[in-house]
Amino acid sequence: MSFETVVEQYRPLIFYIIRKLHIRRHVDEYVQIGLIALWEAYERYDETKGSFCTFAFKMIRWRIVSQLRKETKHEYVPLPDDYVRKEDVDFLSDMFIRDALSYLSPREQIWLVRHVIEGKTFKQIAAEEGVTVNAVKQWRMSAVKKLKPYVNCAADPCSNTRHRHRAVLRRENV
Repeated sequence: MSFETVVEQYRPLIFYIIRKLHIRRHVDEYVQIGLIALWEAYERYDETKGSFCTFAFKMIRWRIVSQLRKETKHEYVPLPDDYVRKEDVDFLSDMFIRDALSYLSPREQIWLVRHVIEGKTFKQIAAEEGVTVNAVKQWRMSAVKKLKPYVNCAADPCSNTRHRHRAVLRRENV
């Protein structure tokens, strides 16, 4: 089979991978990277080791992810904790903190107060509470999930969605 035929057949796979990785900028660049990876897969493929489709998929995806990592190495990429940072808590009033705490379970409140406000590590919190570090991470994930819409609407106090988010959060806690 010629490479042109392979390109025709696997070009949709490149676009599929780009969509799955939520790439919106420089799509043409990533298509080129995918085509180069497809060429390498075409050249290096060994029939005795499995299907070409699987091999090509892995090569293309790996190459595109590798390029994404290079490009975002020095770029700020928000992490889940960035939704509730200490600077944000300092900026927001005590009323916001009391209001936010009312949406959280007792363990999630422990995470918010000790990690975000007091600056303790997961390991320190786990030792104090007599639980595993993974348990504290679960508290964080759950708290961030609950607070994300609240913090997003608090950042824009003019937004009419603020009251809708509060109503949704209250319904979730009922």
